[in-house]
Amino acid sequence: MAKYGLVEFWKPRDNWYDLTKEQKAGFLNGIRENIATLSARGVKLIGIYRCRGFGDWDGMAFFECPDSDSVEAVAEGSESHDWYHYFEGNNIVGTFQSLEEWAAHVDRMGNTTPR
Repeated sequence: MAKYGLVEFWKPRDNWYDLTKEQKAGFLNGIRENIATLSARGVKLIGIYRCRGFGDWDGMAFFECPDSDSVEAVAEGSESHDWYHYFEGNNIVGTFQSLEEWAAHVDRMGNTTPR
């Protein structure tokens, strides 16, 4: 069974700054609950990183997911808590490869036409 990695990039939308401190606290508590629910499904939050000053995004998070259903659960959890209402984001998903699998893939890249 394939193991998946998901990287989520984000930056706040203007309406995030319009929320009161209490509204932000409620929103963040919902996100914490979502992460706990995902964890119970086998999703691991590997880390959250601040990116400001290094590119166009304010932050990024790395998740490790045991299957494609849990990848979808990460996205659905974000949507159900209005994440995309307050944050612009971009997600990238890939399947796990060992170093040797990756090296073999890169080696083959020079022998075939890209598709």
